[in-house]
Amino acid sequence: ILFLFAGSSLIAQNYTRDAGIRVGDFFTATFRSHQNESEALEANLFIGRHGATIGVLKEYFEPTLGSVSDNLYFQYGMGIHVGLRYIDHYKVLNREYQLDSYRFTPLFGVDGLVGLEYRFPKIPFLIGIDIKPYFEYSSIQIFSIYLQSAGISIKYRF
Repeated sequence: ILFLFAGSSLIAQNYTRDAGIRVGDFFTATFRSHQNESEALEANLFIGRHGATIGVLKEYFEPTLGSVSDNLYFQYGMGIHVGLRYIDHYKVLNREYQLDSYRFTPLFGVDGLVGLEYRFPKIPFLIGIDIKPYFEYSSIQIFSIYLQSAGISIKYRF
């Protein structure tokens, strides 16, 4: 069934959506809808750091290294996320604070995105590498900055 679905997608070659996973420091499931060749909205479900978040990113794409490949894109964007975390400690400015028990804390964050994406020309897949730094506010930790969220994405285009 997958080959039939992929085969029908190969004929059309007019992709407007993609879905896949991002792995790196933690696992993220993604769904993206392209508004045009250079803009997209991406929804993601992030699981890790003792919790889960859902977020939305506005992404922009620009062809890069056109002399090498027409299918390589520079990708950048920004967005927001909300979620819950279950923690018994937190850090502020490299100082760790221990809580007396585990607690749920709601959180709100602002995300960034910078990366490269290669779209395979004859098959409906793409691969990307990116860095997604984010800033979070939560009721227990107050604020957190996470700069080292690097990952590799594999997505199916349809």
